[in-house]
Amino acid sequence: MFGLSCDCNRLLLVRVPNARYAGNSTTPLRFVLHNVNRTLVAKPFSSIVAVTSEKEKQNKEHSFTITYLIKSCGLPPDVAASLSKKVNFETPEKPDLVLSILREHGFSDKHISKLVKKCPDLLVRRVDKTLLPKLEFFASVGISGTALADILSSNPAILGRSLKKQIIPSYKFLKSLLSDDAKIAGALKRAAYLHDVEKHISPNISALRDIGVTKSCISSLVISNPGVLCETSNKFDESVKRVINMGFSPSSGVFVHALVAVSTTTDQTWKQKVAVYRSWGWSQNEFWLAFKKYPRCMTLSVENINAKMDFYINQMGWQPSAVARVATVLAYSLKRRIIPRCSVIRVLQLKDLIKENFSLSSVVISSDEYFTDAFVTKYQEQVPQLLDIFRGKIELSELGTEFEQNSGEKQL
Repeated sequence: MFGLSCDCNRLLLVRVPNARYAGNSTTPLRFVLHNVNRTLVAKPFSSIVAVTSEKEKQNKEHSFTITYLIKSCGLPPDVAASLSKKVNFETPEKPDLVLSILREHGFSDKHISKLVKKCPDLLVRRVDKTLLPKLEFFASVGISGTALADILSSNPAILGRSLKKQIIPSYKFLKSLLSDDAKIAGALKRAAYLHDVEKHISPNISALRDIGVTKSCISSLVISNPGVLCETSNKFDESVKRVINMGFSPSSGVFVHALVAVSTTTDQTWKQKVAVYRSWGWSQNEFWLAFKKYPRCMTLSVENINAKMDFYINQMGWQPSAVARVATVLAYSLKRRIIPRCSVIRVLQLKDLIKENFSLSSVVISSDEYFTDAFVTKYQEQVPQLLDIFRGKIELSELGTEFEQNSGEKQL
């Protein structure tokens, strides 16, 4: 008797001994399917055709979805291909309607690309139930246009929340705490987990008030790290007690920053980051000195810590203890602030225009106005490139061999 051998896309007839019955079974063996690993009983031809047809349909939908994501949503081909595994459609009606409504409410092409990349299934949701009512609610409370587009493209999880049970209560909560609409918008951008206000957030805020945390500090926490307030009461209370035991006063401005650091850092990561700071020459006392001045130093990534400590210590010649005493210098962007400002100071020293040593705070922490007046405008005639260096448009290495040769010889 002959059976059916299926090798990838080829169908072959093969001779199968005693093919009428398999073992003691009384079921006729219609086809035998051979592949690399095993022999299986195959389905009838009608089933194979049905499966093939379904796969062709899926491939067609897959291809259409990718093309649509590229052409209508502005996504790169590789991103579109990846997202097509999460959402599939074979006609443009639904996604076209979604994009049309988004554009009517002030979403730019950039906003749409960002939103679809984070939440591709939005393209096939029911507009009348899940999208339009939420857009209309935000517009009714004065959040619309670019402001709304910024919020939803940054935090599309909002669109997955219940309007009546979560979005409206969360907005009312924020409004009672943050009267300023711009601050409310800022909180909503970060409030991916800002829900269940009555169960978690309100009790946690009450706990902070009870121990003396000021309203302005609570508002700051809501705007910058609302997720911290969404912890269960037990976990939240443990974090608060730990911060108090570290010596932070609830009435001080840095208390909530320490709370963020403690709440968002696991014990293992905490130990790892302490070890990194110690490896740059900080003693245990210097670490605690730095942490109490700038608790968010523990929210920086290990890569960020290493890059800044390397620049301050190895490139600029500052002592590790000096960095610990003014730990807020770790808060600033290496590319946008630290390197440009330090480069200005180094150029002035190499030109012998300034001779005294400057503290970290005067170089990095001072306002743009002060720094520009003291170190840029004052010497611009002697060094015309200073303003471009300050703005990060020119690096020290671009100023010529004289600066390259001498830049390593003089340090702050």
